[in-house]
Amino acid sequence: MTRRVRPLAIAATAAIALLAVAGCAPASDEAVGESSQPSPSPSAEPSTSASDDGIDTSDWLEYSTHDGDMTYRYPADWTLESESVESSPEMGGRWFDDASLTAPNGQVLLQSSDFVDIGGACGEDDQFPIEVLASEPADVQPLVEGETPQITTVALGTADGRWTFGVGITSADRLPAPDSTGCGWYFVHGSSDGGVSIGTHFVMASGEDDPLWTVDTLDDAEAYMETEEYATLLEILRSVRTA
Repeated sequence: MTRRVRPLAIAATAAIALLAVAGCAPASDEAVGESSQPSPSPSAEPSTSASDDGIDTSDWLEYSTHDGDMTYRYPADWTLESESVESSPEMGGRWFDDASLTAPNGQVLLQSSDFVDIGGACGEDDQFPIEVLASEPADVQPLVEGETPQITTVALGTADGRWTFGVGITSADRLPAPDSTGCGWYFVHGSSDGGVSIGTHFVMASGEDDPLWTVDTLDDAEAYMETEEYATLLEILRSVRTA
C-alpha cells in the first residue's frame, strides 16, 4: 500500500472555482458591503480532554457565520480565514460567509460556505464510480425538509482511474446506492438562512485535477482514514451546528 503524499499549501477550493454550477449565489460584484468576522474565541461549549478518537479538544476555538446560522469548533493551532459580504437590498440584504481552515502543515483541509445552491448535470460519458467509505449522523438542519444530514466520507472515481477523496456533511437521502456512478458530489446541508456547506470540498468533480485529495487506490483512501488528521476533520464536522 502506498502512502498518500500531498503537496503543501494547495487550496481545496481550486476544484470549485473551475466548475460551473447552475443557480449559484450572486458574485461578489453584487455585494454592497463587507464585514470582518469577530476574532475566534474559545468555545463556551463544554469539552472533554479527548474525543472518542483520542483528539484533544479542550483548547479548541469556535467560528460562527455573521448571522450565527452555522457554528463549528476547530483546533487552536489551525488557521481560520473568513470573509462576510452583504448582498444588495435587491438580493435580500443577507450575508454570504466563507471560511477556510488551514492545518499546521500549511494545507487547506476544510472550507465552509454560507448560502450555497447546487445544480448541473453529468453527461453519459462523464460517469465514474462513487464509493461511500463511512457515514454517521450530523446534528444540523437538512437542506430539504425530511432529509437526514450525515457526515460522509466519499471516494469519487476520476478519468485516469484514480480516486478523489472527500469528507463533509451531506444527506443520507442523497447517498449513492452500491455500484452507483456520477461526475460530482456535493457536501451541502441546511440552516435557517438557506443552504450551507462544510467539508474538504463544496463539490468534488471527476473531471478536475485535485492533487490535494487524489489517491491511487481505495486502499490508500482507507489508510488515510486511520490517521490523526482524518480524525481531527471528523471531530470538526461533529461540532457543526446550525440555527
